[in-house]
Parts: sequence; structure tokens; C-alpha cells
Amino acid sequence: MSNSAETMLGAQARAGSVPVTPAFRKLVVASSLGSVIEHYDFFIYAFTAPIVFGHVFFPKMDSLAGMLAVYGTFAVGFVARPLGGMVFGHYGDRLGRKAMLTITFALMGIVSFMIGCLPGYDSIGPAAPAALVILRFVQGFAFGGEYMNAVSLTLENAPHARRGFFASLINASGPIGVILASGFIALLGFAFSAQDFAQWVWRVPFLVSLVLVVLGTYIRLQVDESILFKAMQKAAARPKMPLLDVVRSWKKSVLFGCLVNMVHSTFQYMSTVFVLGYAVKTLGMPQYSVTFGTMTANVLEMFMVPLIASYSDRFGRRAFIMAGILLAVAWYPIYFQLVATKDPTLLILGLVVSVGIIHALMFAPEAAFTAELFPTQVRVSGSSLGKQLGIVLGGGTAPLVGTALMGAGGGFSLVILYFEAIAACAFVGILLAPESARHSL
Repeated sequence: MSNSAETMLGAQARAGSVPVTPAFRKLVVASSLGSVIEHYDFFIYAFTAPIVFGHVFFPKMDSLAGMLAVYGTFAVGFVARPLGGMVFGHYGDRLGRKAMLTITFALMGIVSFMIGCLPGYDSIGPAAPAALVILRFVQGFAFGGEYMNAVSLTLENAPHARRGFFASLINASGPIGVILASGFIALLGFAFSAQDFAQWVWRVPFLVSLVLVVLGTYIRLQVDESILFKAMQKAAARPKMPLLDVVRSWKKSVLFGCLVNMVHSTFQYMSTVFVLGYAVKTLGMPQYSVTFGTMTANVLEMFMVPLIASYSDRFGRRAFIMAGILLAVAWYPIYFQLVATKDPTLLILGLVVSVGIIHALMFAPEAAFTAELFPTQVRVSGSSLGKQLGIVLGGGTAPLVGTALMGAGGGFSLVILYFEAIAACAFVGILLAPESARHSL
């Protein structure tokens, strides 16, 4: 490439005016498909654990203690996510986004396969739950490093006026993974008896991960590095310690990213994972009705996310996030009343409104909003730290906190108050955050 061509490419990259080329479309597909498979891996655990893992890995505990232990292992994956975000964010800013995506993807799938092979408590005793915790930690570590590398790779190659739309395709691909996970489990739950599912069928979705890893790794190896990152390399502007730079100079941006991810993830996981465990274990509702409702809700969200994000390119990110927070606060008391009826149809309706509409309002602009808070030199490190801290403080602990509040006799009212306190903090934070939709990267 000539010097003049390099100069032009760098200018395009800095201006965010890179056109939508076949290579960019391929990059978007690769980033999105990887996100699909990683969400499948992560949510297979989320949908299986509340139903099966108490019996398989914690049989010596009573019902409440066993469920708390299960949600504790669920939370471990979220505790690991900020660490993964920091490690893979550091190297994503130092070595490039593409390499980190390939590593995190392969690691995630291999761990899911190993969970599917893990013997239960009856076979190896306390070593079974100990191994489960370790594998769940590694799974969360890999997942934490995946997301913002994928978003940054896409965002930094996208046309300036459509950054929100293209970044949201990573978020929209997440519901596809949830659809695959919930749909597969619903199908298995329908085709096999509850006894067979608890004994061995639950392992099948985990084992399938190995096939998906081979497919996804091949696809991701075919894409090129971010244009903005390559321009930064040519200018010799890579930071030696990007995470340290974030801590020194971008604390407010980390806080804003933390708050938006804390509120949307709390709403999502409380509406799905917590409700799944409560509806099946406490209310005695059929498992497939909850997983089918989750699948249906995510089908709607898959289409709503890019639609909302495209409007956020025109009207800004913050307005949609704040509208979603306000609707979530108003909707939550109604939603839990629907759950309490034990009517599968009303539960499915509640899931569709919660995930497919309200969560989509917060989730659709989130990818671009979080990434745009930081410059290219520290984008993955800063946005990963903000996002993963928000998710571990929000969604990662939400099912555990919800179960503990219900066990303490507080009923749904305490669960609702818990979410509303988080929502109030997030609303104020987003109100004070800068609107970055029209800013150059």
C-alpha cells in the first residue's frame, strides 16, 4: 500500500467514515456469530443449573440451601467476568481485538464441554461441586473478555452515522444464543421425562458446544483487525498499560458504563434466571413453559435491538436507556403478579414484555454507549471494566439476592424494591453521562 493510501485509510478511520464493504460485512457476521455461540454456552448453564444442578452437585442440602448454592455457582461466573475483561481488554488494546476474540471463544466452548462431562456428587463427592465452581469461573473469565473486544472490532470499522446499529448486532446476536439454548432445553424437556433430563439429558446441550467451537473458531480466523487499531499501531500510539490509564483518567466513564450494565443485567437475569428457578421449583410450573417463554421473548428482542439502536444513531443513546429504566420500574410489580398466577400463558406474556421490549430499550444502545465512552487506545480495557463490573454487581448476583430475599419471607415486594434501588442509581448516572452518538471515535 502506498503512503498516500495509508494516509487516506488513517483519515477515514479517524473520521469514522469507512464504507460498508464486503469485508466489513464478513467481520460483522464473524463477531456476531461468535457472540451467538458464547451466549449459547453461557445460558445453557443459566437455564439448566436452577433445574438440575441442586440434585446433581448439591444433593446433601435442603431445597433452599441447594438453590442458593446453585445460584452461588452462577454468580461465580460473573465474579470472574471483570477479571477476564481486564486481562483480555489489556491485550486487546495492546495486541489487537481479533486475537483475543479467538482465544476467548475457544476457551468458552471447551469449558462448556467439560461441564457436560463432569461427574456428579454421587460419583466423586465434594470434588464435583468444587470442579463445577472452577469451570464456571473459567467460563466467566472467557466470557468477560469476549464482549467488548467484539464490540470494539465492529464499532471501529463501522460508518460513523451507523455505529449504534452495527454495534447493536453484537447485542442482537446474544438473544439468538439464548433462543438456541432455551429452545434446545425446551425441546429436550418436552421429548424426555423429567427423570431422564435430570439424570443425563441435561448434559447434551453442553457437549454440543465442542462442535460449535470448531465452527466459530474457523469463521473468526477469517476476519481482519480493526481499522482504528491498525491506524493506532502505525502511529505507534499503543499504551503500555491501558488499564492503568483507564484507572487514572477515565473513572467517570467506567462508572457510567457500570451503571447502564448493572441495571439492564439485573432486570434481565431477575426476569429470566430467577423466575425460571422460582416458577419451576417453588410454583411447580412445567419447565418447558418458562424456557419457551424465554425463547419467544428473545426472538422479539433479536429484532427490537437493531431497530432501537438505529434510532439511537439519530436521537442519541441516553434517551432510550432512560426510557427503558422508567418502564422497567413501572412494569416489575405487574410482572411478578403475572408470575404468581401460575398461569403459563401469563408468564410467557410477562417474559415477552420484560425481555422483548423493556430490556431491549436498555440493551440496544448499550454496546455503542459503553464503547464510545473511551478512546481507541483504551477502548477495550475501559469498556470491559465498566461493563463487567456492572454485570457482576447486577445480573450476576440478582438470582442469588432474589432467592435470599424470598427465603427471608419478604416476598416479591423486597425483590421489586431491590431492583428499583438499582434503577434509581442508574437513571441518575445516565442522566449525567455524556451523549456520544455524534462524537468522532
